[in-house]
Amino acid sequence: MPIISHGETPMPPPTDRVSERAIASGRHGLTDLRVREVVVHPGHPGRLHTHPTDQVIMVTAGAVQVIVGDEVQTVRSGNTLAAPAGEPHKIINNLWVAARMLVIDSTNDLHTQHLED
Repeated sequence: MPIISHGETPMPPPTDRVSERAIASGRHGLTDLRVREVVVHPGHPGRLHTHPTDQVIMVTAGAVQVIVGDEVQTVRSGNTLAAPAGEPHKIINNLWVAARMLVIDSTNDLHTQHLED
């Protein structure tokens, strides 16, 4: 059972206003679970998408706006979003500070289907 030092993997520079790094994944021997640290920088417009597996998003700093259907909700630090398999959702950051999240996927091979450009 590996002990994972979070400092082993630096956070890469953002792409499309999002930075992410794997905290625990297949390279640590996991077959059915992946944990990522994701930073959503201000101005990130997001894209509506789905996943074929469940996903949990824990906001650990800042806040993001989540669009599910026609509903927009703000998810702040200390709250968790549960995204069931197949549920279309979009995460945006219209605030002036970055939001930090832990994203837990129930697979190491996450497939994302984008529903908009």
